[in-house]
Amino acid sequence: MIGANSSKEYGYVFRDRHPERTDVYRRFDETSAAARSSQTCRRNVAYGAHPREVFDLFAAGADAPLVVFVHGGYWQSLDKDRYSFVGSALVRRGFSVALPNYPLAPETRIDAIVARIGACVPAILRNLATPPAFWIASGHSAGGHLAATLAMRSLTAGAPLAGCVPISGIFDVEPLTETSLNAALGLDRERAARISPIRWPVPRCRLAAVVGTDETQEFREQSRRFSSYWSGSGQHAELVPMHGKNHYTILCDLLEERSEIAEQIVRMAEAFRRETGRGRH
Repeated sequence: MIGANSSKEYGYVFRDRHPERTDVYRRFDETSAAARSSQTCRRNVAYGAHPREVFDLFAAGADAPLVVFVHGGYWQSLDKDRYSFVGSALVRRGFSVALPNYPLAPETRIDAIVARIGACVPAILRNLATPPAFWIASGHSAGGHLAATLAMRSLTAGAPLAGCVPISGIFDVEPLTETSLNAALGLDRERAARISPIRWPVPRCRLAAVVGTDETQEFREQSRRFSSYWSGSGQHAELVPMHGKNHYTILCDLLEERSEIAEQIVRMAEAFRRETGRGRH
């Protein structure tokens, strides 16, 4: 592991440089509590045996498309409850939304997390009253990584996949082996490569890789490289810069009435409907 003065350490370990995250998280928690109290939400539905293999489900009605949103926290921390506001923002736009938890490192290795969260999509589909017209994978930071793994390995989940909208995602995990994060992750380069979506086959669906312009060069480059990799396979891919947003403030966009991230998801759904004729317009 390279020490704290390395460029990779600076690019991936930065929470102490962003004191505003405390206020951001408080806003998320308050808005999420209000969302759960004001909207119908099925809480802590199991998709596996581990106590954290559960999801919350905000349903938008018959035939509504589904968004599966995965929280971040470098696979080591955080919880779906902080992100219920995402469900509220997207239900208003006609989407059902599921927010899964997953086992955390260091108790669980990342390759096992990837394997186990894969069971969430079939379980979510079983718990909807009617099958969704299609589904979209999304998530933030490490959740962007897991959203990509869901999109790339859940093609037989039981509903068509329209696309993937990772936000500030990590798609090449290898650089993290050279940071202090690896004390908990316990990765070597070979294992990190195996769980890096940028080395996996690209599915037949759209990608919109969202990243803040005020994020570190490493995070901006992760999204740039992944969108280029996706489009290089012949599939539609966009790199979506969020101006003036950093790694913590980027999800505040979903608290706004005119959310750029929500509009990306809406446009992806509309494109899928046009191209396939699936789902209501």
